[in-house]
Amino acid sequence: MPPKADKLQQNIESIKSFLNRKLPEYNELREVITKVNKIEALLSEKKLTLQIVGDEEKLIQAMFDLISKNPEFTQGYKIKYDLIPELPKETQSEFLSILKLVNFIDNEINVIQEITLDTNQVYTFGRNPDLNLVLDGNIYKGVSWQHAEINTVIDEKGISKWQIKDLNSSNGTFVNSQKINSNFILNSGDIITIAHPHYQDKFACYYFSEETVNDDNINNPYYDVIDCDVLLLVSTYNSYKSHSIEIFLKTLNIEMMSKQFLIMDLDIQEEEKNLETVISECETWLEAQNFEYKIDFFPVLLTPYYQEDYQGNLSKPMQKRLDKFIKGLGNVIKRQPENLLAKRLNAQLIPLITPLESILVKEDEELKHKINHFQSKLQEMTKQNWKDITKSVLGEVKEDKDKFFKQIKTDLTQAKASILDNFSKRSIISQIQNFVDDLQPIIFKKEGQPYVKLSPKQGNINTDLNQIIIQFSTSTMENWALKEWDKILNIYSNGGLNGLLMRSYERTNIIPNLFSESPFHEPSSLDVKNNFLISFMGIDSDVRHKQVSMAGYIMKTIRSNLMQIMMMATLVFAILGQKVGKNEMFAQLSGVFKQFPFLLGLGVFALIFFLTTSYNQDNNLKLEEAAEKLKKEVSSYYQSLSKNLLEKVIQDINLTLEYEANRIDNSLQNIQESYTEYIIEQEKQQISIKANLDLFKEKEKNLSKEITEFKKLIRT
Repeated sequence: MPPKADKLQQNIESIKSFLNRKLPEYNELREVITKVNKIEALLSEKKLTLQIVGDEEKLIQAMFDLISKNPEFTQGYKIKYDLIPELPKETQSEFLSILKLVNFIDNEINVIQEITLDTNQVYTFGRNPDLNLVLDGNIYKGVSWQHAEINTVIDEKGISKWQIKDLNSSNGTFVNSQKINSNFILNSGDIITIAHPHYQDKFACYYFSEETVNDDNINNPYYDVIDCDVLLLVSTYNSYKSHSIEIFLKTLNIEMMSKQFLIMDLDIQEEEKNLETVISECETWLEAQNFEYKIDFFPVLLTPYYQEDYQGNLSKPMQKRLDKFIKGLGNVIKRQPENLLAKRLNAQLIPLITPLESILVKEDEELKHKINHFQSKLQEMTKQNWKDITKSVLGEVKEDKDKFFKQIKTDLTQAKASILDNFSKRSIISQIQNFVDDLQPIIFKKEGQPYVKLSPKQGNINTDLNQIIIQFSTSTMENWALKEWDKILNIYSNGGLNGLLMRSYERTNIIPNLFSESPFHEPSSLDVKNNFLISFMGIDSDVRHKQVSMAGYIMKTIRSNLMQIMMMATLVFAILGQKVGKNEMFAQLSGVFKQFPFLLGLGVFALIFFLTTSYNQDNNLKLEEAAEKLKKEVSSYYQSLSKNLLEKVIQDINLTLEYEANRIDNSLQNIQESYTEYIIEQEKQQISIKANLDLFKEKEKNLSKEITEFKKLIRT
């Protein structure tokens, strides 16, 4: 096989090998493979294609008959004929803007949706089902109702461009990992991510590309005519300068041709026309056209081949001209025709496979995108040393927790001391003392005997004092306990327990999307009522009042004060200068009272008044003494009871605090486990990503070699 044909065969085999490798990935290559197989079949036939074309069918048919009668030509040529075709219309390239919704499955890009953008439309992303780019909120995270918008804009050069803008979404719109804050002009290859800077599972990702589509008019008859190795243009001496032939020759695409002939029929009817003059005029015209290619001119007589009743024989000059043409046409297939065939088939092959370069380039871009994506993802995953960070965070949270509960115990001890402080008006001791001090003593009969009891000033005498004081003590202690618990929850030690839990969550919530809600439980409520549901043993709130009768008190008073009265009387008489004895003194007094009877009444009245007043004062004093003694006993008892209740309440608070501390420890343990699972999963992903990166880099290296080899194939 000649060198050019042999080289073409090798190239075809290489191209077929490449296409078969890519066929599983690109099904559209099946049609290309079919066309390459046809080219290979034509090469193996080793027949040149001879195209007869002209502006008159009889001349075309005559030339076909002339050539077909030669066995050498029928064996060496595949002959076809047509009238001169119209030139194909100029084609324009069409630019397509394509938006692809993609995700990664097993680290491979998977196209979920592909949209060819229409410049007359505005495209809006969002969860709103009425939009033209709907993103299901159950599938994709962070998508707003109307998230972002894509529309066309005319730039300063008058070129239409696609731009994207964020519609004040909650989580933002990103192009190539950069958040956009205003209109952003898109370029082919841009990556758009919704609500996240990088592609992540459950976040929407779009790939924007611009492609050029050419309409090659491949089915136009003109291309079928020029698809030949040898072109024979047949004309008459009158028509070779016609507009159609002139335009056809001037615009002729000879890329696939190896030889061009202009055959002029010398059937000259006008006697005044000289044969040599006609031939000379045609040759002069051909030279004047200055074609970019060589065209061989053969004037021959074709009349015998299209005139049925032609009886004459060709003159020697005409036969000689015809033989010269036959020889020239025969020389084409004698001098390595496979090389001529290879030229045409190679010209067919190049445009057929040239678009495949875009496939390789696209594949190379996708590989680079994958590599950049996974490198970015790996960089994002490795820029934080989560082992050290989580260990440090958990240590800080535990330290803060320990300090908090230690401080709470101190604060609770101070609160306990404050409520038991005898010198504080707010202490439970003072409150009980004030409550008891406000009670008033009341005398009542019980079993016929007088008793003293304590009772509220406005209360019912039958009210149970123990019940009142117990209710007062328990309600006071419950209110104190609840207020202290509220302080523990919200005030003590920098915001209380709620503040600790909030700080702990803020510190531990360092890994995005790891916790959908706080891993720490809300503090439980304090229940101290059980301490007050038990039956309390009260204290006797009354005491028997030993009250002396009026007569008895008078007799007792007179007996105890008789000597004093006698001494006072003796003193009076002594002052008056009289010395009398006991009997005389009574006799004189009797005489005075007889003389002045009103003095006796006055004396008796004074004595009764004095004794009654003294009796009442003495009785009230004893009542007060009994009441004070009773108040002291009641106060002391219920102060002791309150202290006992306080100890139980504080014990409940401490138990609840211990329970909360254990809950925090359990939450921290769960957080540690979540951290560990995340870190292990991250390490697995990093190993997988590194393996894929190595695989993709190896693929990219091999693909670069394929692109280089492919470009060599195109050049050869």
